[in-house]
Parts: sequence; structure tokens; C-alpha cells
Amino acid sequence: MKAPKAFAALIASAGALCLAAGLAFAADTPLPTDAPAPEQAQDTSITKQVAVTIVYQDEKEADSMAAQLEQSRNDALAAIEAEANDGASTVGTTIGTASALQVAKDAVQEKYGVTDLESEKDIEADTVEKQVPTVMEADTIDVNGTEMSYVPSYKTASAPATGAGLWMGSDSTTDGTWGYFIGHNPGPFTCVMSLKNGDPVTVCDDDGNMRTYHVVDEFIVPDSTYWEDIQARVTTYGESIILQTCCGDNAHYRVVVAD
Repeated sequence: MKAPKAFAALIASAGALCLAAGLAFAADTPLPTDAPAPEQAQDTSITKQVAVTIVYQDEKEADSMAAQLEQSRNDALAAIEAEANDGASTVGTTIGTASALQVAKDAVQEKYGVTDLESEKDIEADTVEKQVPTVMEADTIDVNGTEMSYVPSYKTASAPATGAGLWMGSDSTTDGTWGYFIGHNPGPFTCVMSLKNGDPVTVCDDDGNMRTYHVVDEFIVPDSTYWEDIQARVTTYGESIILQTCCGDNAHYRVVVAD
């Protein structure tokens, strides 16, 4: 009975030696450099492959739909642009081609509710004829679409027979102060009678500098009114202009301030 126990002990000792040798060998052997790290191991299961295929197909379909939508948008804008160009010829013969095109574009933009058409600013059809010219000569004033020259008329008893007169102040559009212009009504300053708040008045001064002012105040005074009576009311706007004309009843003046 002792012999089997000894044999078993011998076998156990041999097994232990082999295990120790194996562990020592494993500890001294580096991992293969071409073996993927655990996080790089790929799932090659059928489920994973199917999932990847579905995602890839969905991305392709999404890209295709986005391209189609972009093309549809571009086609729509091109059609709107073409309609605006065609509509320009129906706006009217009293305005320039560029203005007519802009009016047509604005109308089409409003119709379709888009804002992508090229446009410098909104121009309404009923005010196109009153747009201030883009080029003016020096010593010229444009009153809401009525353009005329002006001359020095420093505190003269009457306005010039033609055009306007600079009665007081400065015509400079850059000095931060005011200029007082006068003109006849009936006559070249009849247009002053219809001015209302917000209307444009453009001056091209003696140096050729242009500036557009907008009406901020207007009132009527008896023709017996002195400058001192209205001075405080009309000279507090900084860079501004003042316009005065007769009301046509030989009894009152209309005074307009724009800044």
C-alpha cells in the first residue's frame, strides 16, 4: 500500500515542475506585435455584420435625400429668379430697368416667402418713382424725388426765381450742423408742401459730398414770424437741413426739418 502513495507523490512532483516551467516560459515570452488589442478585436458575428450593413444603407439613403432636397431648393430659387426677370418688364415704363427688376424680385419674394434672391434693399412699387438719384451734381438738393440746384441766398428777402437758396447755416453734409434752404411755392419748392415724417431729402454739397436726410418735424407759422421764434425748435438736430416755403396764401410759411 505504500508503493502507490509514493508513485502518486512522484507524479504530483513531476506535474508541478512542468507547470512551473510553463509559467516561466510564458512570463519571458512577449505578446505578438500583430495581435489586436482587446478594444480593437472585431465582432465577426452575423448580428454585427447585419447591423453595420443597415447603418451604411441608412447613411447612403440620408445623403441621397439631402442631395435631392438641395437640388429642389436650387431649382425653386432659379424658377423664382426667372419669374422676377420676366416680371420686370411689366412694372412700368417710367422707371429704370434695374429698379423694375428689383420691384419684380421683391414681389416674387413676398409671393413665395423666400429671402435668398439677391437684393440691396426693399423697393415698393408705389414709391419707385420717388427714389433719390444715385448721382447728383454739387450744389444740388433733391426733395423726395424733385431735384434742383441751389445758390447762396444769405438772409435775402426772397427766394431765388429758380431752384432753391441757402438762406442760413451751412450746406456741408459732414460738418455736424444745419443748413436752411428756401424756395418758392408755387414754384420749385411746391414739393416741400407734401413732405411728411420719414420722407427723404438729399443734398449734394459744394464739395460734392452727398447725404440723405429724413423728415423729423414739420409745422406752419405766420409770415410775420421771426427767425428767433423758431430757432430753438429747428437747430437741435446736429447734422440736418431746414426747408421753408410759402403756403400759397401770402400769410403763412411751411417749415420742415430733416436729419
